[in-house]
Amino acid sequence: MALNGPYTYRVAEAELAEAGRHYFQRRVFQKPMRYLFIAVILLAVVLVALDLYEDGALRLTTILLVVLGIPLIWLIPYLIAPIIMRRQYRQSAALRDENQIEFDNEAVRFSNRRGHARIPFDELYAWSETGTMILLHQTEAFFNPIPKEALGDSCRALIAALESAGIKRF
Repeated sequence: MALNGPYTYRVAEAELAEAGRHYFQRRVFQKPMRYLFIAVILLAVVLVALDLYEDGALRLTTILLVVLGIPLIWLIPYLIAPIIMRRQYRQSAALRDENQIEFDNEAVRFSNRRGHARIPFDELYAWSETGTMILLHQTEAFFNPIPKEALGDSCRALIAALESAGIKRF
């Protein structure tokens, strides 16, 4: 069990916004949002069928629902998530702090001036990654963002440790 680290990092506001967009995009197609998406598609199909049955042509409202409504389900989280995450970043001193991370094959350890936490891999809900971050999800709604740049080549070692521990990719 080789210990990797400590690696020191600070999460930037733009990185957290990217992580939030990534998280919310994935949540759009999970329960219960998946059901909303399916309901909107079914509604669009019913409206198209009714328009064609009654009038033989599509109404403007039906076209707008199909052309705008369905993409908005994906676009709204895509546009709103960064705003929410940037506000969280500005409100939370802990998110702006300098942090340290260490990990081995069993757990990840976070440290900063506020305290220390050791999280065994088998207690993680999932993990995911963006272009610049690795996100360790402790629950469906809470994740620890780690900039890949801070880990350098050990980024691959962390991903390998997560995968070998059987942690699902979110």
